[in-house]
Amino acid sequence: MGKRQGTANEAAWRDAKKLCRLSGRQVAMARSLGMNPKKLPGLRPSPQQRWKLPVGAFIEECYRKRFGVAPESDGSRQAKGESRLNTDDALDMAGEQTMQVENLVCYLANLGDDLQKWLVHGKIAPEVLTQVRREFREIADALEAGTLIPQMPEIPVPPAPRSARSGLRDRSDHTFDGDDEIPF
Repeated sequence: MGKRQGTANEAAWRDAKKLCRLSGRQVAMARSLGMNPKKLPGLRPSPQQRWKLPVGAFIEECYRKRFGVAPESDGSRQAKGESRLNTDDALDMAGEQTMQVENLVCYLANLGDDLQKWLVHGKIAPEVLTQVRREFREIADALEAGTLIPQMPEIPVPPAPRSARSGLRDRSDHTFDGDDEIPF
């Protein structure tokens, strides 16, 4: 009974490979993801689903999301005599690099917002420019050394602008009697 199930499973993978136009590498990725070969043809995009990835690209994307990197073609590193990295080490390294990039993007977006506030204020304080320069130096040093980028503190926000209306607020405490003129 095990042989028939294995044969049926192999036939299902062959059919899925043919119907979905998958490469052997994509089939191997789908198997390692635990995908059902009978359901793969149902993932094919129809002409109205232009947003949907082809099945092969979808499998590669799922594999990359789960394992961090796409597998190399068979024997490419081994033929060069290089040893393969341990999968866990590769995943850890890829996860750290992804986290580094996400943190750097977040830092730069926040820095852009903070500097925009200073530009609206009219002038960027010299101590802010000194802090930004120091932070960029620390980031560059960390990237060159291959170490984690240190967490950067927020730059100070510009002082709140004093508006012309602030003088009117002081006079708003005045109460008007019936004989006083209403100032409007």
